Order: sequence, then C-alpha cells, then structure tokens
Amino acid sequence: MRYVRAFGAFWYDFLVGDRPELFLGPIVALFLAWVLVRGGVSAGIIGIILFAAVAGVGALSLYLTARPRA
Repeated sequence: MRYVRAFGAFWYDFLVGDRPELFLGPIVALFLAWVLVRGGVSAGIIGIILFAAVAGVGALSLYLTARPRA
C-alpha cells in the first residue's frame, strides 16, 4: 500500500505542484470550449475564448503568487 500512496503522491506533485489553478484552469477552459463546439459556436470565437481563458488563469496565478502577504 505504501507504494500506491507514493505513486499517487508523485503524480499529484507532478501534475498539480504548488498551483492547483494552473492544473484545473486549462481543463475547465477545454471543457468550456467543448461545450461551445457542441453548441455550434464558430471555431474562431472558441479559439479567442480559449486563449483568453488560459491567459486569464495564468494572470490569476501570477497575481496570487505576487500579492503581498499580510
């Protein structure tokens, strides 16, 4: 059982690391893009939305990292 726990801890640290929003944000953005594709939205609009969502997640992560701690 110890090996299974170590294996899971490795993959969590490798994928999530210190910033969970950088792991979950693009997954949510891709899910949103998939929903929009299924809804018949133009590919160009979806590309812009996907780019903005991923860039927004990156900006949020930078803000949360660089903000002054009280």
